[in-house]
Amino acid sequence: MDVVAVKGSNLEPRFVAPAGDAKAIAPSTSAFAGFKLSLRKKGILAFAVLVVYVAGIALFVAHDRQVLLHIVQQLEYVHEEQQALIKINTLVAHCVVEAQHALTSGNFGAAYEDFRLDLAAAQAGLPQLQAGHPELAPGIIRFERRAADLAHNWSVANLREVRDSAQELSAQVESIEAIIGHDGELLSQEYRQVNQKITNIAMMLSLSGVVLFGALVTKFFSRLAADIHRLETRASEIVGGYRGKSLEVTRRDELGGLTAALNHIQSELVQSEQKKLISWQQRFHRERMAAVGSLAAAVAHEISNPLSAISGVAQLQIEHLRSHDRPDDETLCHNAGLVVEQVERIASIVRQLADLGATHEMEAKLVDVNEVVQSTCNLVRFDRRFRDIEIALELAPASSLPAALAVADHMTQVLMNLLINAADAMDGLSGRPRTIRVLTRCLDRAIVLSVIDNGHGMDPQVLARAFDESFSTKPIGKGRGIGLYLCKMLIEAMDGRIELESTVGVGTSAHVYLPLPTAVAAAV
Repeated sequence: MDVVAVKGSNLEPRFVAPAGDAKAIAPSTSAFAGFKLSLRKKGILAFAVLVVYVAGIALFVAHDRQVLLHIVQQLEYVHEEQQALIKINTLVAHCVVEAQHALTSGNFGAAYEDFRLDLAAAQAGLPQLQAGHPELAPGIIRFERRAADLAHNWSVANLREVRDSAQELSAQVESIEAIIGHDGELLSQEYRQVNQKITNIAMMLSLSGVVLFGALVTKFFSRLAADIHRLETRASEIVGGYRGKSLEVTRRDELGGLTAALNHIQSELVQSEQKKLISWQQRFHRERMAAVGSLAAAVAHEISNPLSAISGVAQLQIEHLRSHDRPDDETLCHNAGLVVEQVERIASIVRQLADLGATHEMEAKLVDVNEVVQSTCNLVRFDRRFRDIEIALELAPASSLPAALAVADHMTQVLMNLLINAADAMDGLSGRPRTIRVLTRCLDRAIVLSVIDNGHGMDPQVLARAFDESFSTKPIGKGRGIGLYLCKMLIEAMDGRIELESTVGVGTSAHVYLPLPTAVAAAV
């Protein structure tokens, strides 16, 4: 899909756009339409997560430390209970020993004062012991009754009763003391277990946090380095002329924005180079047409005198023959007329070439579409690609085809591109005559110019991309994929549109719709 090139021209383009999808080069800004997390925010978030993790470990340790504190308080209480029981048990046991000593010694009366003092000391702690251990109440009450009986009547029998009740109470206190001691051992064991649990879990969480945080930091910076390297590589490729598919924006931070910016730079470069190429194509077309016009004018100037002489001689011969009455005069007059007709035809072709190559204004004005079609088709017939191709003109009558509001030079360029595309589409065609039909008609307040070929046609996938920049199905060196894109751009610049229809094995139809002038369109 390209414009025709003139052999031997030194106006070759310095840049050839690659065959690719220009739409893929457009910057990807939709990736940043949602939530965007900058590198600074990511750092703050990582620090916040670390603080929360450490705080969680601290809260766990603090909670279990409260459990340890509660166990310690229970141990202190057990210890205090043990000390109190030991103290009471010691006093009661001392009473037993003193009573036994008084009973076995020969000085029973002298032991009264010492035993009374020991008994009073033991009785002083009994209310507190009874309040803490109600199960000892019967033994304590019995001991106090025996002590009261002994205080009222100091006798051997009462002393034996006190000794026996004291022994019984001491045995009960020792039993409780053993139970409390066992509870203390259980509390000590629980303390060691909880302390070991806190230590193990704290170490496990700390090591897991360090490993996880280290792995995340390593992965983050590895990915960051890889993305930076990818951007660096792509920037070097763009400087080196890469214009293919753009980078995918996979991040939503400053680096993602930099990727989108690099894609935008690549897109702008492609568009700028496409504009330069299109500008070169248009300038080349104008210079080529000017060269054709200049050559035609020079040829017309050079051959006008010989053609005039030939035409004059033929006219003189016709007049001379008609002045003599001979049988073969009519045949001679007819042959001379053919000479004049062909001379006029040569002159007409030269004038058309000169008019076609003349400099035209680049502003839209009223254009006779049929005239543009005829002159352009006459010009392209000289191209070797059209030697075996029949160009059939099916032009609407001038009376039914108003003038179109268009740029004549652009119309010529568009029609030449469409004709050359049609000729290329029939390259290698066999089994049927190669024909290009060019039609003009007025339809729906627009002038329609159609170029229809019976070539190979295009499948739906190719047809869908026919107007894309730099898309071409032609071999490298034969087409650069700018022809149809340029046609579309030129037609749309004239407020028109261009459509393609194609069937594989049948051919392709290109329809150009040009707007009618406002006054004419209102009258239609």
